[in-house]
Amino acid sequence: MADGLKAVARVGIPGEHRGILCDHHLFRILRHWLKADHDPFYNPLNDYVILPTSFEIERHHEKGYQVTSLKEEWEIITEDQEDLQTNANTKPLVGSISISHVGDDQSSREEAHATVTVHPQSEGKQHVELNAVSVYAGV
Repeated sequence: MADGLKAVARVGIPGEHRGILCDHHLFRILRHWLKADHDPFYNPLNDYVILPTSFEIERHHEKGYQVTSLKEEWEIITEDQEDLQTNANTKPLVGSISISHVGDDQSSREEAHATVTVHPQSEGKQHVELNAVSVYAGV
């Protein structure tokens, strides 16, 4: 009871700290204890995995403005081979949005712009980019 909790069971997993995090036996034990052995909503035929591949955020102040920029990239991994052939020769999909807001007292203003680019699928992966900029001007 070193951690103050009553132990239901204790299991020893040999290995180093990082090695244990990758141990399939440990995850099988945890799934069993958490009663997460079966996910009724998981379908391996059409579910996909999103892997963040990069993330950048930058903030700076300039002439009374606070500017924040964000760039994120993801890889969507799917095994849907039917879409793989039809999307291989298409152009990237690009969508953008701009929002502005003036404060109630008219002394502050905020603007945000974002662009999302979804590239065609290649080798079971689909690359997605998000670029966003926020500008805040206040007294």
